[in-house]
Amino acid sequence: MPYTKEHKQKSRERILESASRLFSHRGYAAVSIDDLMRDAGLTRGAFYNHFSDKAEVYAEAIIHAAMRSARAVGKATESSSLESLHDLLSGYLSREHIDNSGHPCPLAFLVTDVGTREFKVRESYTRVYRNLVRLIGKRLPPARAKDRREAIMAVTAIMIGGVAVGRALISATLADQLLASCRSAARRILEQA
Repeated sequence: MPYTKEHKQKSRERILESASRLFSHRGYAAVSIDDLMRDAGLTRGAFYNHFSDKAEVYAEAIIHAAMRSARAVGKATESSSLESLHDLLSGYLSREHIDNSGHPCPLAFLVTDVGTREFKVRESYTRVYRNLVRLIGKRLPPARAKDRREAIMAVTAIMIGGVAVGRALISATLADQLLASCRSAARRILEQA
């Protein structure tokens, strides 16, 4: 008896959920298809009903993770204001984000891993990055249009870099200082844009 569409979709979601979490915490090389499917509670054979290879699931897991990361999509408020951008910065550049075990932002958690991967993986990462750039652009007040693109790019680099470096530090005090510095610098840039 063939599986229903709903069952297949749920299986696919389980695989992507496991892939998002495992790749974000271990990186591409340290996660095998067997690890992934064991974590998802499915058989290895089920993997190939949904994905052609590990690179494909990795590419889709980046998008899946981004859609579930409240910090990346900024679910707080969609208004155009510096206040909404400050809220986004506070949530993204936070201890909770760098210590996150739920839905971390793939832009920061996978930044060094993605650069050496297949085109389709880098293409997914680029899509997620462009969405972050658009999100910040929508929230930047319209009256502040001077050097807008440059400011947005600088702020996204500060956000992603701050979280990536903060995760690597063994000193919580140093990580907190780094995050505070990143928040402050990003706010200054946005206020001058």
